[in-house]
Amino acid sequence: MPKILPSKSLSAIVLTILSMTLPLFAKSEPVMSLITINTSDGAGYAAWAKNSARAIATSNKASAMGLCSPMAGAEQMGDHYLWTFFDSQATAWSTDSQNPVMRQEVAKMKVQRTIKEWDNWRILRAAPATSDRGYFWNIIVKAENPASYLSTLDKLDAALKANGHDLTMQVFMADTGRRAGHFMVSLSASEGAKLGAAMDDRTEPWFGELLAGLEEAGSTCMDLLCNARLFMRHLKIKALLRIGMPLMTVVSASE
Repeated sequence: MPKILPSKSLSAIVLTILSMTLPLFAKSEPVMSLITINTSDGAGYAAWAKNSARAIATSNKASAMGLCSPMAGAEQMGDHYLWTFFDSQATAWSTDSQNPVMRQEVAKMKVQRTIKEWDNWRILRAAPATSDRGYFWNIIVKAENPASYLSTLDKLDAALKANGHDLTMQVFMADTGRRAGHFMVSLSASEGAKLGAAMDDRTEPWFGELLAGLEEAGSTCMDLLCNARLFMRHLKIKALLRIGMPLMTVVSASE
């Protein structure tokens, strides 16, 4: 039988969990690798990524992989975002972009594309993957007061649910590149209309009050809408989810 901790010890553990924003037993920090590419053949690139995702992700011990193609808000027409998720910094940093499998799969690509950026984002707020498809509203923010910004995001997440919006919120922070230190807030829904309904409520007083708090703590640098589909998710994720391992909802290319 497991040892039962005194109530004071349990309280201390709960406080530690809240302060770290990740489960206590998750001794690692989940990471998202994000590659921004540009191509005139988005459908061709998405088809290649879908066919090669499992081989590439397995070779790098990744948890999941997908592609986000913007519906609105892209910095440049033809931009696409290839996502790979890792269960820890150690796993992410042990990857080899030139391993034989990677080279073999990239050689299969028949699409001309330019790699614009390749960065790592750590996960500050995570959520289980609940669907293989979805719609995402991603906002990149430079926060003048990070603690206040995160606190207000938590209030917004709770308020959205209290007002009937079944959305998932995830929060990242860039470790590298021109966005280093910036937050990316991702709100998602299984249907576009559900996400749109939440955005409609920005006219409501409760939403406006929270938005004002967010604007005081940070300034928006980029606003992006994506239509999404899952490419690959490792089977071990289901087991990790049962013990509470924080996971990312994977976004990918529209059909």
